[in-house]
This record gives sequence, C-alpha cells and structure tokens, in this order.
Amino acid sequence: MRTHMKTLSAALFLVAGAAGVASGNAFNINEHDAKVTGRGGASVASNTDASSVIFNPGGIPVAEGTQVSVGGSLYIAKGSYEPPGEERIKTTSPPTPVPNLFVTSRVHDLVAVGFGVHFPFGLSISWPLTHPQADAITSQTLRTYFLTPAVGINLNKYVPGLSIGGGVDIVPATVELRRSIFFGDVAGEAHLGGDAVGFGGRAGIQYRPEALPQLRAGLMWRSKVDLDFEGEADFDIAQPFRDQLPPDGDISTSITLPQSISGGVAYNPIRDLQVELNVVWINWNVFDELNIQLPGGAESITIEDYENTITWRVGAEYALPKYKAAVRAGFIYDPTPIPDTAQTAQLPDVNRKNVTLGGSYYFGDYSANLGLLWVTPGNRDTSDELYMPVFKANYGVQAFVTSLSITGTFGAGAAKTPAPDPTQTASR
Repeated sequence: MRTHMKTLSAALFLVAGAAGVASGNAFNINEHDAKVTGRGGASVASNTDASSVIFNPGGIPVAEGTQVSVGGSLYIAKGSYEPPGEERIKTTSPPTPVPNLFVTSRVHDLVAVGFGVHFPFGLSISWPLTHPQADAITSQTLRTYFLTPAVGINLNKYVPGLSIGGGVDIVPATVELRRSIFFGDVAGEAHLGGDAVGFGGRAGIQYRPEALPQLRAGLMWRSKVDLDFEGEADFDIAQPFRDQLPPDGDISTSITLPQSISGGVAYNPIRDLQVELNVVWINWNVFDELNIQLPGGAESITIEDYENTITWRVGAEYALPKYKAAVRAGFIYDPTPIPDTAQTAQLPDVNRKNVTLGGSYYFGDYSANLGLLWVTPGNRDTSDELYMPVFKANYGVQAFVTSLSITGTFGAGAAKTPAPDPTQTASR
C-alpha cells in the first residue's frame, strides 16, 4: 500500500537533478554549438568561433572581425526503469529545445570581447502519472540561464601563439516539481517551485606553438556556482489527510553547480584534417547532501554522495574547400556521477557512450551548421545494499540530439591563425 509523501528533500531533488535523460552526465549538457556537437564536444584546444566564449575564452581574440552564432539543440531523450519481475516503465518527456547565442568582436590588435547565452544545467523529465515511483516524481524541470560577458587578449606579439581570456557567468535559475501523494487509494498532488540567481566565472588559455603550427593546446576552468533557491510549496489532497502534510508555504534550499576543468590537444596530420582529444574533470562531489528548509520551520537533510567524473571526448574535422564545406565526427565517454546506491526515477543515469556526426556549408560570410549526437542505449542496476536505494530496479537511458546554427563573420580580413584551421580553410 502506498503511504503519504515521504519528505520534501526527495521532492526537491529536482533542484540538482532535473536533466534526467539529457546527453551529459547527471544534469549537465554540452550541446551549445552545432560545430562543437558534431566533433564530439572536443574544442577546448581549437575553438576560435563565437562559441569560444563558453568553451574556452582563450580562443576569443584569435579570430578577426565580428562573429555571431545563433542556434539551438533539440533533445529527444528517453529514460526507463524495470523493477524486479515487473514491466519496464518509460518516461513521457516531450522533445525539448534549448537555444543559444554567441557574439565576439575583435576591438583591438590585442583585445576581443564576447557575450554568450546558453543553458548548461537543465532540461526536464516526466513519467506516467501512475508509475510505481509517482510518489517521488511525476514531472520536474530545471532551467539555468548562463549569461556570460567575456574578454580575450591575444599575446601573439609577445609570446607567439598564446592567447588568454575570461568571463563572468550570471546565472538566473528556476525549478518546478510535480509529484503524487498517496494515502492508500486516495491520491493528491504536491507542486513545488522556486528561483535563484548565482554568479561564477571561467578562464581559458590556448597555445599554438610557432615551431609546430599543426599543434594546438588549450585549457579552461569554469568555477562553481552557488544557487540559493526560494519558492513555495502547495499540497492538494482531501481531508483528513491534508492535515498530515506540511502546510503550504515558503521553502528554500541551496545547491552548488560544480566547477570543471577541461584540457585538450588538437593536431593537423594533413592540412585539411584536424583531430582533437579533450579530457573534462567535473567536481560533482560538492553535491554530497541536500538540506531543505520546509514550511513551518522544519528541516530535512538527504545524503547524495555524488562522485567526481572524468569525461573523454575525441573529435575530427575534415575540410572540403572545393565544396565550401566541412564534415565532423566524434565519440564521448561520459561516466555518471550518481552512485548505484542513490539511483532513482528522479534522475535515471548510466555511463554514456555518445557518437556524433556533423557538417557545415559555407556561403559568403555565413555558414549553416549541423551536429548530431546519439546517446547509445545503456542500462545499469541499482545497488544490492539494503535500502540503498529503497526502490530497486534496472535503469536505462538513450537520447538523440540535433543541433543547428547559423554563423556569420563580418569585417574580417585574411585569416591570421598560425596553424591550418579546417573551418577557415573551408570558408575561403
């Protein structure tokens, strides 16, 4: 028999886990530029496009002129779980669009500025209203809006091939959760929501050694972002059960979006081919517990015990100057930070193996870009430890992401990058 809703700590797990079946590990997504998506997200060493504002601001001052990129990604994601001896339950999440916008401009021989808007932590997940874990989640949504002004400095005159950059992240965020409440056969609903504003930053460096122009290296750090959510909870169920739940009222909690460090090396074995390897460390263990301030002054603490992860990204890009085009491909190994002792329907996750493809067509000052990412089907079982988690099941995840963008470059002279760049070769 189902019982009443356990605690709001489980309910507000959405604050740190709303992506559910997004393409990145846990609730982090990375498909913010169609070109980058097509090459497996491997770009920290080579990206000098407008999206370098977020992928590595050290690339901002390398390109000439003003660059503008407008685009978005469509996520078609499915999660599932299969309790022992029962049928598999699948998510009902609709396709989710995620837009992005980037602008950079060279304002001096040494200095370039940029601005980006993207949504790296978020998406949503929903399940059938009557699924076995409906008292934990029926739907949840997290949105984080990263607004990033940035500046880059080209130090090529002083240290040939060196450029650096940094930016500030301004992060408004919203969360919303709906879940069922059961007292025997009597059903109700809990509706919770809140918002927050946090601040962070990022810094990066790129180096293109003069003695080996085929080689590029890059390193980027993105800071943590603390979010203090405040909002309201509304509980709706018939009497006499309503009096057994917390009162409607204010709720609050705090979470930390983790810092990350990305490093990479790109190499051109031949003029029109570039291959890049990136390694990304994410400091997920900052999410070790969730402390919820409940209506009426009560408090609830839930232990989460996320683990740090290292993601591997490899990508390749081949320019086709004759056809004014470029093609891309990549592979990503993206481990989950969620231990099998904490896996629930609120955030199904697995160690992900992603395959990517993409391409661009260049016409005048513009290019049209496509990136495709497939999160190949994966499954894992929850821990056998007693009550860790309470609900035992086999969880599955798969997803497909389509990224599109239009980019334009204005007021640029001849390319001045010291290493052959497939994108610039294709655009000539």
